[in-house]
Amino acid sequence: MARRADADVPGPGPHDHRPADRPSRAHRVRLLGLGGAGIALVAACSGLARVPNLVLAPRLFLVLFTLAFLAYGAGALAAFRLHGRLALALILIVGALTRLLLLPVPPSLSTDAYRYVWDARVASAGVDPYAYPPAAPELTRLRDSSIYPKLNHPTWLTVYPPPAQTFFRAVYRIAPDSVIAVKIALGIAELLALVALVFLLRTLDLPAGRLVIYAWNPLVLVEIWGSGHVDALVLATVVGAALASARRRDGLAALLLGVGALVKIYPAALLLLFPRHRRARAAAVFAGAVIAGTIVTGGLDRWPVAPIGRYVRDEYFNPGLVRSFVNEPRLALAATAAWVAAVAWRGGAGPLSAHAVPMVAGIIVLAPNVFPWYAVWLVPFLAVTPSVPLIAFTGTVAFAYSFFLSDPWTIPLWARLAEGAPLGIALAMGLRAGSLGIRRAHAETGVE
Repeated sequence: MARRADADVPGPGPHDHRPADRPSRAHRVRLLGLGGAGIALVAACSGLARVPNLVLAPRLFLVLFTLAFLAYGAGALAAFRLHGRLALALILIVGALTRLLLLPVPPSLSTDAYRYVWDARVASAGVDPYAYPPAAPELTRLRDSSIYPKLNHPTWLTVYPPPAQTFFRAVYRIAPDSVIAVKIALGIAELLALVALVFLLRTLDLPAGRLVIYAWNPLVLVEIWGSGHVDALVLATVVGAALASARRRDGLAALLLGVGALVKIYPAALLLLFPRHRRARAAAVFAGAVIAGTIVTGGLDRWPVAPIGRYVRDEYFNPGLVRSFVNEPRLALAATAAWVAAVAWRGGAGPLSAHAVPMVAGIIVLAPNVFPWYAVWLVPFLAVTPSVPLIAFTGTVAFAYSFFLSDPWTIPLWARLAEGAPLGIALAMGLRAGSLGIRRAHAETGVE
């Protein structure tokens, strides 16, 4: 793939009298561009880190996030074909700085991390976290002035499955009542995904510069290192599975997908991207991992099926494509299942990561709600098979936070249009590519 990416760059011919040092000069120019973009990204993240509560300053958040994304885009353009240790080191240094800037910031755009701590507190007090919502009188003694007031949906039962609860409790034992500790633990998981992606790009013989598509992505930075979402665990498992698949270790890949599905179910869809002749064996390993994980964390009857159903049915923040037209979550789920089946049926040779982008993008867009952090697991796959419109979507999806611009909270029409514009472009490009493919096939066969 790296060779194809460089195929359109002409090499010196017999009559080419360009200076011999021009390639190295171009390389230096790209590195300088990458460094400048990195400085701008660090500055934007520093600005975000200085805002005590982004919900109370939504305009400032949108401006700073847009500046961060523009810097990210410039960096991605500069680094796309870069090879070498210097480029990789620069990408990793900027990635580390941006993450460290956002790590100590208390979550404000989303307060899910506070629910993680609350659930662990309830369990540590000897109470079943699935038994009562935070507002229940039975939990009055556990309320405080730092965690409880920041819980969203305090009258709803928790939706996080037992494996996630096990993770929350493990962090709580080390650092009770610490949101920062939760963010650190999830940050470590995200760093594992980053390291796995470095090795994945190397395994696929892709330029190291592609790492910037993931490592500098502002959505990943804000949602994982700013807000501390549990989706970091999913990132670690799906990127690890993609690496294992690229190295033809299907059993390990299926095992990792099983672990990811125990936290959030959607990584299970990637199992259908295994080659058909190896899918049955992978499915057996996947099922074994899911069954074992379920048993170890308390059994199937512990799963919060009813609360998850309520969440899907009643939550209405940034509705997906289907639900934007027909407010029926079950129809959105059916459309998602149909899309997954269609992508799986189409199939294709090669590792899991080569076909993940259409599968993951469809799951995100067709979901009943498109919370911005739901899109983070698309980003590492875009480093393998880049799509400019979908990379742009990982930026425009943050316009969902324009929700906080008005009272009562609602996402304005302009923001929905801005958010969906890259998806419309991606669809148009896909249709055009399909049409051109049909025309070429007709031309080759003489069929009109």
